[in-house]
Amino acid sequence: MPELPEVETIRLGLQKYLVGHTIEEIEILLPKMVVGEVQRVTGTKVKRIQRYGKGLVIELDNNYSIAIHIKMTGQFIYKGTRVPKGTKVSEKVGRELPNSATHVIFHLDKGAILYYNDIRQFGWIKIVKTADVFGLPFFKELGPELFPSSGQEPLTQEQFQGILKASKGPIKPLLMDQKKIGGIGNIYANDALYVAKIDPKRKAHLLSEQESEALFEALKQVLTKGLEVGGASEWQYVNALGVAGNYQNFFQVYGKQGKKCPRCGEAIKKIVMAGRGTFYCPGCQK
Repeated sequence: MPELPEVETIRLGLQKYLVGHTIEEIEILLPKMVVGEVQRVTGTKVKRIQRYGKGLVIELDNNYSIAIHIKMTGQFIYKGTRVPKGTKVSEKVGRELPNSATHVIFHLDKGAILYYNDIRQFGWIKIVKTADVFGLPFFKELGPELFPSSGQEPLTQEQFQGILKASKGPIKPLLMDQKKIGGIGNIYANDALYVAKIDPKRKAHLLSEQESEALFEALKQVLTKGLEVGGASEWQYVNALGVAGNYQNFFQVYGKQGKKCPRCGEAIKKIVMAGRGTFYCPGCQK
């Protein structure tokens, strides 16, 4: 599932290409994908794009917004004259648009189009008053994040340590709990724990202050790298122009079961925790 670096990369692309456009029509090919009154946003101009954790909010000039969660396989692909020549659209998008994965088409002024694709159909798009965005359960319950981009206060080391101390469960699922910490998912949780040399099965409240600090810095490190290289395109993720990211080329342990740990040489192991594949080195993650 796209995490903070991937969703932030999409936000930056939509901020660059979508802002200023007028939504002339929304063509809904899969009715369950959109909740709300489409007429409320028809004819409105896009003001800004906000991100909260893994959620996106397209703010419009009439005090309405389009709140979005792309979940596992959602894609936004912008097409228009402003797209740089030579932009290489990933095969993850498909050869042509629209295609069988296209469920919503935003027809914009100046002949531009924004496609929403979602093979697994887990994502959602909700049209709400801007003032009501934080009444939606996902946004209302979202925890603080390390790299906020829409005016929130960033998660501090002290807050992070408090979250860990309050949890009796294992550290890895805690890092992925969006109600505790926003934006972190399976990829970056696995890699950060490896960087910090912490076993994902360790009880969160038993981590020492030194280990908590090391993990906090490791999370910042892997998220920063993810942002630098445009996210990870392990599944269907692409940026707002349909271009794949590159963090998959920098995975620390994620997806590398059976390969040798570059630090100690022991084989990287895969287990399942809270229903998710968990990768770690039993030799140097203690």
